[in-house]
Amino acid sequence: MSVNSPTLSLLVCSSLLFLSCGEHTHDSSNGHEVAEWPARAQTVWSPRHEFFFENDFAVIGQPAGFALHVSNLSDGSPRETGPMSMIFDWAAPGSKGSPDPIRVHLDAPMRSGIYLADITFPTTGEWCWEATVDGDHTQLQTIIVYADEAAARLAGQKIAAQAQADGSPSGEISMLKEQQWPVRLMVETAAVRKLANRVPATARISACRTHTAQIASPTNGTLWAPPQAKRAELGQQVKAGELLAVLRIPLLGDELAGYETSIAKAKQEVTRADAALTRAQSVFNRVEALFAKQAKSKREMEEAQFDLTTAQAAQTASREVLAVWEKAQPGSAMDLPLRAPISGQITHAPTASGEWVAESDLLFHIQDLSQLHVSVRVPETDLPQLGERPTAEIPHPTNGSLLNLPGAGGKLLLAAPTVHPVTHSAEILYEINNPGWLRAGMTLPAHLFTGEVHEALAIPTAAMVDDAGIPTIFVQTGGESFTRRVVRLGSNDGHHVEILAGLTAGEQVVIDGAYIVHLVSLSGVIPEHSH
Repeated sequence: MSVNSPTLSLLVCSSLLFLSCGEHTHDSSNGHEVAEWPARAQTVWSPRHEFFFENDFAVIGQPAGFALHVSNLSDGSPRETGPMSMIFDWAAPGSKGSPDPIRVHLDAPMRSGIYLADITFPTTGEWCWEATVDGDHTQLQTIIVYADEAAARLAGQKIAAQAQADGSPSGEISMLKEQQWPVRLMVETAAVRKLANRVPATARISACRTHTAQIASPTNGTLWAPPQAKRAELGQQVKAGELLAVLRIPLLGDELAGYETSIAKAKQEVTRADAALTRAQSVFNRVEALFAKQAKSKREMEEAQFDLTTAQAAQTASREVLAVWEKAQPGSAMDLPLRAPISGQITHAPTASGEWVAESDLLFHIQDLSQLHVSVRVPETDLPQLGERPTAEIPHPTNGSLLNLPGAGGKLLLAAPTVHPVTHSAEILYEINNPGWLRAGMTLPAHLFTGEVHEALAIPTAAMVDDAGIPTIFVQTGGESFTRRVVRLGSNDGHHVEILAGLTAGEQVVIDGAYIVHLVSLSGVIPEHSH
């Protein structure tokens, strides 16, 4: 008698439901075909393991086969190594002639996830059964040892008849451990948890306004590469103050009349740039001193440094323009250097050197995409639910991971100060560090958190299967059996979804691989047992 063969035929789960799936090899004294040998199965979930144990009905003095399946709940994998110990203790200890406990030590699984044993019981009656794996102690259903094969068969027939009368659970789905382990099927106990309340919204991504610069042509001329250098190109990364190109301005004809005017404008621009630099330097010095006293944030310090660097670059550019005008001779041409006011990537550039550009034509557009603005529009009807400093999250468009706003290093800039009279929505504006996958111009769904939480029966969103528009989950009722449940959904915090009907706390829900169970249910094929 051994469950280590395809002849295992009669299984009972923890609910004592019996199934027939094979033949037994016990000898028959009369040579006639022997009825299937009864066996049972039970499933127990501990905090770290799932134990799915099958065993033959035991007869005194004869070896009973045990197949013991152990899965790691952390990742759905079979236990590959390590020992298992079991203790069988007679349920009536202290009686005269009580047998000693039976201790079984199995060094390792015979194959992935499966320990095998043949155990002989010396006495009839009930035996308590306990198994231990890696410090995980599990109490299992008692083993009943029968006086002879006839008694064991009779008990099996009675339970099988009762199971047949009760009927199989409606829609039960069979999926062997050998099918579950390769796909790392995972379950989780349904439980009441806290869910964060949130409202739906729409997020639009744009370049950070303090990290964007446009360089327009100050006058008519032709665009050339700098001397002994290559002209800045589309997509190129540049640093603040870097020379991008040279604008060659001809001083011929009527343009000579504006020569003095241009010099005056250049001097005026130098004066303005000097004043802006003085102010930026003063602000930086003040913020730096307060930052040293921890009275200013790192973000404010970085912004002051950015403004100072920009002002320095603007002053350098204005002085170079003035110098060019002063050195220019009437009747000739002069070269006007064009420099990057900020560091970043060039997202717009002229097509060719030597092309004629007119005054105010856009020459270069530079964006520093390490910082982005995220504008979340929320309907005015949802505004009363939001706090003074609302947080939000947006999903990755492909892998579903969630980006929290404002997140580490980010900040809230605007919190719905006004409502748009046409769209009847308000703007929540965040400035964030670019995680790498966001692009200016993207529009994404978003959710704003209200700051309130409520307790509810909830499961991970990954457990949900959309079955032709019907919200469906799969519950594991035994080691190799599942059932389909149609559920009614409540609130969703992006990680877990509330279940209003169709599930009870404590049930085992498939949270990874639910769609595979769904496909198995559609196939309508009951897998062959192979233990």
